[in-house]
Amino acid sequence: MPEHPHRQPEFRGDDRAQTISARQAAEALFKPKPAVSEPSVFASADSVKARIPRVLPALPPATIRRETVDTPAVPEQSTAPVVPVKKLVRLRTLLKYGMTVSQLADLYSVPVETIERIRKV
Repeated sequence: MPEHPHRQPEFRGDDRAQTISARQAAEALFKPKPAVSEPSVFASADSVKARIPRVLPALPPATIRRETVDTPAVPEQSTAPVVPVKKLVRLRTLLKYGMTVSQLADLYSVPVETIERIRKV
């Protein structure tokens, strides 16, 4: 007679020993664990004092150095290179979004006075 799929097979003598050991192993998994007699490492006062924070300290902001340029009272017309007309709109945009006059002068390899003159126009 074929076995019914929902019926459990009959146990023989050696199967019974395996079943008992499996049951004991399963019961050991769900058995309540004994209470720990030692206090936690985090509970001791010494460990709290000796603990080093993992967060890096915030550094004070770096000081900003401002360049001072000695400009003559009467600007002299020099033969310094001039910013091309095509780049004037870009230059004004860079000034608007925070680039300094000295940075722009370095970028275009012109004196600071040239950038100042363009800015005023």
